[in-house]
Amino acid sequence: MVSSAPTNGRMKEEREREGGIFLLVKIRKTREDIKIMAFRKFNSFSFLLLASIIFTQHTIAISLEISPFCKTSQVKAICTTMVNGATNWHDAIENAINATLSVAKELQPKSGFIAASIANLPPSTKETCKESFQTTTDMLEEGLDHLAAGDNGSLHTKLSAALDIECADELSNLGVATPLTNMAEDLHKKVSVCLAIMTQNANVTT
Repeated sequence: MVSSAPTNGRMKEEREREGGIFLLVKIRKTREDIKIMAFRKFNSFSFLLLASIIFTQHTIAISLEISPFCKTSQVKAICTTMVNGATNWHDAIENAINATLSVAKELQPKSGFIAASIANLPPSTKETCKESFQTTTDMLEEGLDHLAAGDNGSLHTKLSAALDIECADELSNLGVATPLTNMAEDLHKKVSVCLAIMTQNANVTT
């Protein structure tokens, strides 16, 4: 009778060898998978980086496309937004005034925003701000009337009068930091833009 021990031993060795080969193949495959994943992640990162660079360059290019009616403005990007793509001076100043007027009307006493913003201010400051914003609104609306009539000299006068800073001065003296302060500054900035556009018209007489 032939003993089966050697046969069993050889079978065990073959199984171990096959197991080792399988493990080695698995390790190699895992390494390849890792390389592929790394390559794909690198490509994805490269694509995102390239897209980011292109987007940034595009944004910069857009920001450099300043309206020709904003050459003298100190805030050219804001000015360009306000003229809203106008291709002639009349439309540029009209768009800018309307953009400014929308801010001024938000600051009217009937607005819930202004009521909340000035609730805790001294009575004298409240009155000053109300009058200041009302003056700016009136001057801008009258300015639009003069623009429609072709009276650029009177338009320039109204825009100058719209540059009322009494409320901003009051808030500054009180050292009050409220949303109203920011909106007052924004309104002042927009009126200044209107004046800058105004000065680019050679037919303006003051």
